[in-house]
Amino acid sequence: MKLVILGANGRTGRHVVQEALSRGAKVTAVVRSDAKRPTVKHDQLQVAVGDPCDPKFLSKVFRDQDAVISTLGGRTPTKKATSIYWKSADAIVEAAGDTGLRKIAVTSSALLFPPQRLIERVLAILVRNIVQSATRMEQKLCNANLDVRVARCGFLHNAEETRYRAERGVLPKDGSSISRIALARFLVDQIHAPCSGCQVYGVSGPTA
Repeated sequence: MKLVILGANGRTGRHVVQEALSRGAKVTAVVRSDAKRPTVKHDQLQVAVGDPCDPKFLSKVFRDQDAVISTLGGRTPTKKATSIYWKSADAIVEAAGDTGLRKIAVTSSALLFPPQRLIERVLAILVRNIVQSATRMEQKLCNANLDVRVARCGFLHNAEETRYRAERGVLPKDGSSISRIALARFLVDQIHAPCSGCQVYGVSGPTA
């Protein structure tokens, strides 16, 4: 498996890199600058420095690769920060078309599911830029005739919990949060599994 990871220096992306390497993948970690190179050293890991929203750059990176995982997302809920969702999706689709890469897994927000509780309605309003940008990302990817897996999740935390629950088209019951390690495992699991068309999963941690 030859795997590209976008957002490889992020808090979730680092776990995706480690999980993929532990399963024997040849990983290309994409970072924006030399200062953000992963600290992990591995003979199966190489680093590509560039803009993940630049389709020409991604076309070079995607060539001869099997799949891509993106954990890109805005660090703040501003319109500018969250635009990385749809901007990177535009670049991924164009680069995938140029290179023939088909298999893609991305992280998204559980707030895109119909709200079940008042707090979910309130959050969707407060972080509407995330909802709008993530929706635009998903639509772009799912309309592109690619094999896409979308992981919609709630709050992310740093607990050492590797288990997850995943349901297609809905967030698992009481699934308000998930550890970054578990999310990374889900993403890598999806890349290794048979994949056809676009499927959206709600992903959460285990129940107490």
